Amino acid sequence: MVSCPFGKKRWIFFLIVALVIGVSVYLLWPQPEEIRVNAANTQNLEESKETPLPNIGVFSGNKAMDFTLEDADGNVVSLSDFYGRPIVLNFWATWCSPCKAEMPHMEKIWREYQEKGSDLVYLLVNVGESVETVQGFYEKNFFTMPVVYDKNSRIFTRYLFRGIPGTLFIDREGVIKARYNEMLPEATFRTQIARITGES
Repeated sequence: MVSCPFGKKRWIFFLIVALVIGVSVYLLWPQPEEIRVNAANTQNLEESKETPLPNIGVFSGNKAMDFTLEDADGNVVSLSDFYGRPIVLNFWATWCSPCKAEMPHMEKIWREYQEKGSDLVYLLVNVGESVETVQGFYEKNFFTMPVVYDKNSRIFTRYLFRGIPGTLFIDREGVIKARYNEMLPEATFRTQIARITGES
């Protein structure tokens, strides 16, 4: 039987159309590597939405606001010098009875962590007093905790405490995990320090 020339042309036409569609689908269909990349990007976007960076501030959950003061020898000390290490930040003065009441157990805990080689940082900020006053107080009580001087109370004011003592426990990421504006018992110091150091 002789086939119809039109029918043969139509068969060839459909074959060409099918080939074009097949090639187009292959080129446009996402390849496995593209799928993996897109999935990873989607996951990263979702993670960034779930774990936003903390705001800089002075309250629990904030990235601790940086500041710069001087020690007794005139060395410049910034809070950010210690980011990456757990920090106990304490505002105090020698005339403050609650401050003086908590300092002996603060010193005891400080020495314990120093002796076992911990990277725990103590940074005591004296509010409004002279180097001579503080050094005399330290010598009388055999204190060794690092201290810097906020002579005009500028940093104390920025940290929005209503009085002293004021203590913040800051983790290795620089995030304030706990904030207190009162005298703390030894047990609270130990609990919060264990929390930010991961040590017991």
